[in-house]
Amino acid sequence: MAEERLIDDDLDRNKKYKIRKNADGEDELYFDGEEEESGGYSAELYEIPAFSEDDGDAGVLTPEQIAEREESRRLAEENTRRYVEEHIAKAEEQFKSGDAEGALFNLNSARNADGRCGKVYVLKMKVLTRNFKDFSASDDCLSCSEGVRHYCTDEQKAELFSLSGNLKKHIEKLEENAAALHVEVESKKAERREVYAKDRGTAIKWFSLTAVPFLVCLVLAVSFGSVMFAKQNGLNLILTIIFAALAVVLFVVTAFTSRKMWVAMKNYSLNEKNSSTRIGREYEEQLSEIKKLKTVLSSFSAGGDNQ
Repeated sequence: MAEERLIDDDLDRNKKYKIRKNADGEDELYFDGEEEESGGYSAELYEIPAFSEDDGDAGVLTPEQIAEREESRRLAEENTRRYVEEHIAKAEEQFKSGDAEGALFNLNSARNADGRCGKVYVLKMKVLTRNFKDFSASDDCLSCSEGVRHYCTDEQKAELFSLSGNLKKHIEKLEENAAALHVEVESKKAERREVYAKDRGTAIKWFSLTAVPFLVCLVLAVSFGSVMFAKQNGLNLILTIIFAALAVVLFVVTAFTSRKMWVAMKNYSLNEKNSSTRIGREYEEQLSEIKKLKTVLSSFSAGGDNQ
């Protein structure tokens, strides 16, 4: 019956379907491009869009329902596009008037609506850097650069690349400062290394001088203790007491020297870490900043190189 409008699975789903009136005045489906039968009246009511094999709902929907669903999707996409364009326009006006926070608010709203819109990331990068004059918001720029890298066209990347002269100079300046800091950090490390190495050697020597006698006295105390009643004159008992007492004293001394050795070795190890000193931490921060800004620059450099 023409009233049954389910599309069978054996039909070619890659083709477009339309509805027409047959000779009896009933609706029937036909392939787009198929020649109409002679004598029949046809009227194109609407086009039924093609759907993929993964569309599980399409097999149970009528042609009208499929068309309505596609129309709803089209309208939703159009509304989203209009919403994004409006917020981008607002952000542009706010940025021109100096309201960077308001511009960022509207750009974030646009991104939440459509995270694949390259215009959003282009303008947001400009706002975050104040048109590539201020790079203090490097963390936010780094986050924005991911959107630039994945969703901006080559033309949009080229636009950002053409503005990146100050960014390149800023990176070069940071690299120069980092190089100077590196020389200073390594110089101070070398000075401290000599002192800490000497302290560590001394601490190891004193630990050895106390640990070895302690072990010897401990072994002798245990040995004589196992046979301290073997001789009736009590010599083994006396030796056991003497060596046990010495072992106790040497244990206390060894505990002290072992702590000194641990501190000396810890100081030597910390000296090799940049995070243990103020200037070392400053150097690490410079390196981190350089890495972030280079990542930002690389996100649109390809587009600029194409020009």
